[in-house]
Amino acid sequence: MVEVVDQIRDAASCLQNLLATFKRLEESNALRVTCNGSTTSGLKARVRELEAQVDERAHETARLRGQVHDLEGQIRHVVEQKDVEIAKLHARLESLDEQLKQAESDREGSDEWTPKSPHHGGSMGYQFEDDFDDDDPPVASPDAGSPSVRRHRASFSLLQCSSSDNVRDVFIPPHRTIRTKCHAKNNVQMTWTNASRGPKTILLVKKPNEPTVAHTMREVATWLMTAKHMRVFLEPVVHAEEGLDGTLTWTDAADWHDKQHEIDLVVSFGGDGTVLWVSSLFKTNVPPVFSFAMGSLGFLTPFEVARYEDHLSQLIRGGFNLSLRHRLVCTIVRAPTSKDDSQIDATANAMIPIHALNEVVVDRGLGAALVELDCFCDDVALTKISADGIIIASPTGSTAYSLSAGGSMTHPRYASILVMVSFDGKMRVQMNRGDALEVRVSPFPLPSVCNLNENEDWFASVKSNLYWNQRKEIKPFHDVPT
Repeated sequence: MVEVVDQIRDAASCLQNLLATFKRLEESNALRVTCNGSTTSGLKARVRELEAQVDERAHETARLRGQVHDLEGQIRHVVEQKDVEIAKLHARLESLDEQLKQAESDREGSDEWTPKSPHHGGSMGYQFEDDFDDDDPPVASPDAGSPSVRRHRASFSLLQCSSSDNVRDVFIPPHRTIRTKCHAKNNVQMTWTNASRGPKTILLVKKPNEPTVAHTMREVATWLMTAKHMRVFLEPVVHAEEGLDGTLTWTDAADWHDKQHEIDLVVSFGGDGTVLWVSSLFKTNVPPVFSFAMGSLGFLTPFEVARYEDHLSQLIRGGFNLSLRHRLVCTIVRAPTSKDDSQIDATANAMIPIHALNEVVVDRGLGAALVELDCFCDDVALTKISADGIIIASPTGSTAYSLSAGGSMTHPRYASILVMVSFDGKMRVQMNRGDALEVRVSPFPLPSVCNLNENEDWFASVKSNLYWNQRKEIKPFHDVPT
């Protein structure tokens, strides 16, 4: 636009110079020029026209420059606002990072929960946070005969598959932790993210007081250390009894709290009771559990120990199916012992939450009278129970005590709750009048390695252990001879 205006201005200037030259020549009589009035008038009109165009173009240019200036001002204002927002976001991220570091340093490994006192306002039950805090990062731990080193679990990925085993979704869990949002995952396949950096640390757990089981465990431990170059952990009591060179253990509860973050896999030798014991060892997240059938019942032990080399080699390579067995997380809150105690926050009277794989049983204990229980679901009064007790079972526990009491069997894919405290029969706590028990589905399942897949393994275990749907074949009718 500026170039056009300049060209018009130059043309008008040239015409004006030409007219001025003609006028000077006529006045000096140096040159006779024949020029009629119409030609001169036409040139003057053209000059005025060009001058008008110059003025118009100059006005348009000024208007456009004003618009450009306004747009530049708006852009500067928007950029300044964005800079302020970005600065606020950076400050917020720094604050959150500091809070996260503080939370990780303060957390002691227990589940985060906020109970609502059942003794205030007549409300029963407790309000728990929806999400658990992330696990403590692995910490430095001494290896056998070596200086302290920082170790981590081997990284892996989970593949959500369809019924035809086609991969539907790939998920790499953060912090190498398998956890769920209280919903079931069917046909979950697990692979190690880096084949060259697969599992390096295995915990072996055996059924006690069984010489055959102990001998098999020693054989497997030796094979893992020599053929697969694995770090093998044993429980402290078993480690002391066996005295197997090269194996590792822990000293106390605090040491185990640090060591458990190094465990990539757990291999159990026994029956379902051994698997329950494995579950009780891990207060939050549980690594994949591979179970050899060496006990009486085997709902959770689908593998034969005779082929342990093939099974464990496949396990170390990766690409195996998992059944995510949901656990129950249970908390007892004691009733206030005096009127003054009723004003204290319920957290002060609450016990540390405990995870149970099978069931939670509330019974009358040694008392002869029936127990009176008020049952609530999501703080809504459900029913009043007057009976010997109540069994609260997980889908895994639906084939155990709950089934013996007449309960229904539930497939482990459903994250559900089937409706003295005993947690998997391992711990008993006496409850008094006014005490409350909170039970919910834990976000930390027990990942049980499948032989085939979750469906086939579950139905096979029900058939083999409960003789379900097994009956003699009905004989055919024959024609009666006449």
